[in-house]
Amino acid sequence: MIRHSRRTLAGVLLGLISAAPALAAPDGALSISVSTGTPASGDPVLVEVAANGPVDNLVLLWKGAAWPMREAAPGRYEGLIGVDLDDPEGPAAVAAEGFLDGTGFRAEAEVRISPRKFAVQRLTLPKGMAEFDNATLDRIGAEAAELSRRFSRVTPPRWRIPFLPPVEEYRPTNFGARRVINGDPRMPHSAVDINLPAGTPVRAIADGRVAFAEEQFFGGRSVVIDHGGGVFSVYYHLKEFSVAEGQEISRGDRIGSVGATGRATGPHLHFGVRVPGGRVDPTRLFALPGR
Repeated sequence: MIRHSRRTLAGVLLGLISAAPALAAPDGALSISVSTGTPASGDPVLVEVAANGPVDNLVLLWKGAAWPMREAAPGRYEGLIGVDLDDPEGPAAVAAEGFLDGTGFRAEAEVRISPRKFAVQRLTLPKGMAEFDNATLDRIGAEAAELSRRFSRVTPPRWRIPFLPPVEEYRPTNFGARRVINGDPRMPHSAVDINLPAGTPVRAIADGRVAFAEEQFFGGRSVVIDHGGGVFSVYYHLKEFSVAEGQEISRGDRIGSVGATGRATGPHLHFGVRVPGGRVDPTRLFALPGR
């Protein structure tokens, strides 16, 4: 369902609050559409906004945060949002706000989050692979906090559809799997695993900038690329990486190769994608309609 409404602008770009003029949204001034009205857990959603003219300070509002959109063509804008693995079922609203000739406009679309079943993996691992001493736990916590800091950065959108799979032979498994290790439930697997020989080239799925390129306890040699607009791609267990933090990346550039570094039982690529709203299934990202 698509709605237009008159309201007070929720805030200035990216969470900075200030006074704003009352919104006016006559039919045709600003419209919004979504790639699916019934996304499930882990689904990415392409949001498109059309306007009668250039829109200033356009933001996409989802789950209490504001995100920049990219201009795909004159008067047409795109953004990506996602349904996280932990999001509850039921209705949710996505909105766009911006200014046309100095007047604030808002358009809303309603989506209904639908259920999705995931596999349950029961694993038995040696104690040393499932339980850690205090020093290791401190390292794990510090690395997670640092990654969260990188993921919190918001830069102008640089991604374009279609995205490119990270390897030539893309055979993903395990997204969303609920893992039980030695009888203890763990967090769901928020990425896909791609089993390939060590040394298989890994490439960037879209234009962006390297936000992280370091060694981690769990991820081993790891690369994170910021594609802008809150979209990030994640590559773990690399044999080596051939990029540096801050480096500009183009879609298809080689960033490293498949390996088994970190907490890995064999060569594979752990590949994940984050978009505004959470962790999404990369395979469904690649299935979004191309332009």
